[in-house]
Amino acid sequence: MRRGTKYFCGICVIIAIFAVSNYIFYKSALRHFEQMQISSEKKTYEEFEAYVSEKVDSKYKELEEKHDQVMEDNISAGTTEYDKLGVQTVYQIESYDSLRDTTVVEYETLPEELIGLTRELADEYCKNYMKNLPAEEFLKGLQSMGITSFSNERLVVKKIYDSSKVEYKYYLIAVDGEVVVYYGDKKTVYEYTGIETSRLHPSERRALKKGIEVRDEDELYSILENYSS
Repeated sequence: MRRGTKYFCGICVIIAIFAVSNYIFYKSALRHFEQMQISSEKKTYEEFEAYVSEKVDSKYKELEEKHDQVMEDNISAGTTEYDKLGVQTVYQIESYDSLRDTTVVEYETLPEELIGLTRELADEYCKNYMKNLPAEEFLKGLQSMGITSFSNERLVVKKIYDSSKVEYKYYLIAVDGEVVVYYGDKKTVYEYTGIETSRLHPSERRALKKGIEVRDEDELYSILENYSS
């Protein structure tokens, strides 16, 4: 009887240990499963969030590009022939002499280069004109040129002159063994003298090699006469 009781108790202990072990294993597996589920849900959420964010950014860029294109088309569509200069445009030039404080108004035929230009391109034309002044404008002392009124009907340009700024009107230099006279802008030829530099004194040749700035016509012909004698 006592032996049977012990045997029964031993079996109960084994069953209890087995049950506890299974319970512990079950709880551990359950926690592991829950952690995997949470991790999976988090990863899925992050991937979904990234996907949505990418789609939103892509759509935003697409809408932005369409908006820019619409604005560009509207600007292009808003430019009419009235916004451009034509052959019938009156060209008015106001020349202001800062030394005399006087303004002379003249009307000329619109230069061919200005026909068909918008205000922006006409402004660019004025800037280029100042960068590449004709010799006569340089000698008159043109300091600035700009548009004061613009329309298809009339273009008004103001030029400001100050002849006192023109210190040297001519420029002498040796070119291929010959004395050549340029205007003071140093790029427009005034006269090929035909005077050979080989006939000149060494000091004069050295001066001509560097270039000689000449104030006016009287000084110019005095120098050339000296070279010719």
